[in-house]
Amino acid sequence: MATQRPDIILLVLDTHRAERVSSYGYEKETTPTLDEFAADATVFDWGISTAPWTIPSHASMFTGLYPTVHQTHQSFLRLPDSIPTIAELLGQNGYRTVGFCNNPLLGLLDNGLDRGFDRFYNYSGTFPDVPDIGEDATSFTKRAQRAITEGLQSISKPIERQFGRSSFLLSLATKPPFSTMWSRFMKFKGDTTQSLDDVTRYLKVHHATQKDEPLFVFINMMETHLPYYPPRHIIDKWVPYFRKDREVRDFIQDFNTQSYRWMAPMIEPFTEKEQTVLRDMYDAEVAYQDQQLHKMLRYLKRSGRLDNTLVIVTSDHGESHGEHDFMGHAFVVYNELVRVPLIIRHPDLFPAGKRIEHNVSNRRVFQTMLEAAGLQHESYGHSVEEMSLTRSLGGKSAESSNEYVVSEGFPPQNFINVMQMSNPEAVEQFRVKEMRRAIYNGSTKLMRVGGRSDEFFDIEQDPAELSNLLDSPIGYENQIIQLERNMDEFVTIQEAHRTGTADSESIDYSDNPELLERLKALGYIE
Repeated sequence: MATQRPDIILLVLDTHRAERVSSYGYEKETTPTLDEFAADATVFDWGISTAPWTIPSHASMFTGLYPTVHQTHQSFLRLPDSIPTIAELLGQNGYRTVGFCNNPLLGLLDNGLDRGFDRFYNYSGTFPDVPDIGEDATSFTKRAQRAITEGLQSISKPIERQFGRSSFLLSLATKPPFSTMWSRFMKFKGDTTQSLDDVTRYLKVHHATQKDEPLFVFINMMETHLPYYPPRHIIDKWVPYFRKDREVRDFIQDFNTQSYRWMAPMIEPFTEKEQTVLRDMYDAEVAYQDQQLHKMLRYLKRSGRLDNTLVIVTSDHGESHGEHDFMGHAFVVYNELVRVPLIIRHPDLFPAGKRIEHNVSNRRVFQTMLEAAGLQHESYGHSVEEMSLTRSLGGKSAESSNEYVVSEGFPPQNFINVMQMSNPEAVEQFRVKEMRRAIYNGSTKLMRVGGRSDEFFDIEQDPAELSNLLDSPIGYENQIIQLERNMDEFVTIQEAHRTGTADSESIDYSDNPELLERLKALGYIE
């Protein structure tokens, strides 16, 4: 039994579908590292993200709140200062708090999600902010390099932050030449290998020099996000036909540069071959990322620190590959987007080999981390103990008296603006301006679009959500009525708790000549 407060590691596998993890039943052995980890952990089979994309989902994990309450559901919004984050609460109670992030939407954008971290490193952007770890970290050369980098960051970061606030700049970013530049040369996906190496080195140094100071580490990994560029040996294993099929290679090469298509609804469906290679390339990225995780998890195990470390492995959202006429992640709340892996290891809190089959919200990792740290924090009438995922071990949940879980899809306004410029017909055809919500209760799921019930599924019988039972609900009438009531209750409660609109607003820079000249000078546009 550990007597010292545990270290806490929150590892977010960005854009990772739950059903592509082998221990979640996938027929391919894509994740041997995660599977080995899961054998000593508790696996939540139906972890449900509060949102289908990065910013609102991370905001929920960092605050324990649904997007309706925290109001951080646009790229131009900032988390209200009145809402405490997990890093703030842990930092105020003796924890060292450090973030290692590969996603530019966290740490690069000025949205408050890095609030409370002693250091928040981000591996994306033109001049990434990465740590100096090792004996030469204070050498003259290192200090000079750091000063130069900080000077360049002072120029590049204000520009990069505007991409989250401006529909005009976002539209530029979706053009093929620019997509290639920011995805490869500006490190849109960060650097998974370096970040995990840095995490491992950081843990070693901290454990050697600060043994009595508990540590909170947040890690975001982006390998499974588009564009798909796994190493050749990984492609050869997972997509063996890739190098032999010119049509396949050309499709992936083109798709990797067409970032508008990564997010937009599908006017024309993929061919069978196109969808197959996208899914296989995704599997290749899943396998490659899993391979890279091995070193860090091996260190934790060999160091002896793992038994006094709470490790939470989850995702912020999944990914669509043409299912339900959508690509990427943003607009809809189908299972391929909001069902996420959720695996938690701590020998005193989460039994090894246990599986939890009922639905749980990923927002509850917030209270789970607080409970492990021995901290109290009441959130809208619920205590830490009520909301911690340890409560689910006995089959109980504090989601509500009716055991429901919700995912909220607030329409991403900046991208809708881009769609209106590029393909206005699709905006209406796919109802992308409409708010979407999904509510889960047991094996049933109801989805609303624009406040109106739109689809109903038995996800135990139909996990791919292919048969909408709302129009022929024979045998499900009572479940539908109950979910309607649950949804109404949810909306009423969440809106009553809403603290007010988050800070900031979307800005259009298309008529700002001064900014355009700065963009040209930095090489962002021609």
